Amino acid sequence: MLKSVRDKVAMAVLPRIVWAYLKFTVLTSRVSTHGSAFPDRLSRQGQGFIYAFWHNRQILLPVLRRDQNIHCLISSSRDGEYVARVAALFGKSAIRGSSTRGGFEAMKQIIRVLAKGGIVAITPDGPLGPANEVQPGVVQVSRAQGAPVIPVAFDASRKKVFASWDRYILPGPFSRIAVVFGEPICIEKTESIEAGSERLKHALDAVTSETTRLVSG
Repeated sequence: MLKSVRDKVAMAVLPRIVWAYLKFTVLTSRVSTHGSAFPDRLSRQGQGFIYAFWHNRQILLPVLRRDQNIHCLISSSRDGEYVARVAALFGKSAIRGSSTRGGFEAMKQIIRVLAKGGIVAITPDGPLGPANEVQPGVVQVSRAQGAPVIPVAFDASRKKVFASWDRYILPGPFSRIAVVFGEPICIEKTESIEAGSERLKHALDAVTSETTRLVSG
C-alpha cells in the first residue's frame, strides 16, 4: 500500500519537476536554432510530417517547439508515462505504443494524424535500441503516407550524460544549446526500407554532429 502511494505521488510530482527544470534550463541558456525554416514551411503548407531524433536527444523538442501541436510517439511503459506527462505539460499530445507493445494501434493513430496534416515525433532507435540505428517503422510510415521526415538534434555545452543504453543527455542550465533541423527527407514508394533507413541514419548523424560542433566552438 505504501509503495502504491509513493508511486502515485512520484507520478504526479516528478513530471512537474522535470517541466520546471527544462523551462529554467532554456531560460538561462543561450539557444541557437538552425534550419527551423524547414518545418515552418511544411506547417504553412498544411503538410503532415515527422520529426525524427535519436532517443538520447528527445527531451528538448517539446520545449523548443511550443507553437506546434506535436503528437509524440511514446512507449506504453511506466517510464513512458513520465515522458507523456512531461510532454503534456508543454502542450504536446502522446501516441502510446512501440515496436514491442501497442505498436499496431499506435501506427493507426500516426497515420490519422499525418493524413490530417499533423505533426508526429518519433525516435527511430527507441524505445530499446540499438542506439543510433533506424528501426523500419518510421521509414515505412513515411513511404506509405508520403510524409517528409525532418531529422533534428540538440546538444549542450553543459549536460549530464547518463549511463543508459542510449547515453541519454540532459542539458544543464546556463549552457550554450544548439538545435539543428535538417532538410526534409522524402521516402519514395519505390525506395527500399533499407535504403530509406540508411538515408535517415546519415541525416540524423549529420545534424547530431553539427550540434556538437556548434556548442564546442
